[in-house]
Amino acid sequence: MNTPFFYGLVLALVLIVHNLLGFFLGFQTDKIGHAMAYNLIPIVAYAVILWLSIKAVSEEAKDKGLSYGKGVLTGFLVSLYASAISSVYGFIHFTFINTSYADYQIDALRRVWAAKGMQEVQMATAEKFSRFFMSPAISSIGSFFAMVILATLISLIFAIFLKRKPIETFPEAAVTEDASPTPPPVV
Repeated sequence: MNTPFFYGLVLALVLIVHNLLGFFLGFQTDKIGHAMAYNLIPIVAYAVILWLSIKAVSEEAKDKGLSYGKGVLTGFLVSLYASAISSVYGFIHFTFINTSYADYQIDALRRVWAAKGMQEVQMATAEKFSRFFMSPAISSIGSFFAMVILATLISLIFAIFLKRKPIETFPEAAVTEDASPTPPPVV
């Protein structure tokens, strides 16, 4: 299994577990507006796993070198695999497991909108628009692209710090009789 795919799979599993825990702990239902710190976990997971994956690719290289482009490409591939897997799971999760997620999200948004003084007509229009983007298909597609972009930006930064020149290996000098020093003549 290649390194970017392995780390992409690990990241996808972390995101899937985060999604399930969010549902079971109520952060996707009745506590939906109170999960600010909990929602930072995926960003931290992205950062840690991207760092580890780029570092692993550098360590696997024969010369232990890592170009900037190779570092960014590694992060991009990890995010591509993780985003694809977790977006498919997200579609399944919001279609079959947490089918009322949009309702909870709209209720939380309505409280915010009411506090800002929006009229009922404005809230109805905003709700229709929001529900479209919260549908499982649109949400999964949007999260796929958002995760790839976020991870690529993180990789652009991490590759700066993790790039390194290849370790130069010198071939062992072959000692020949001609190359050996001759002692000075004894007089």
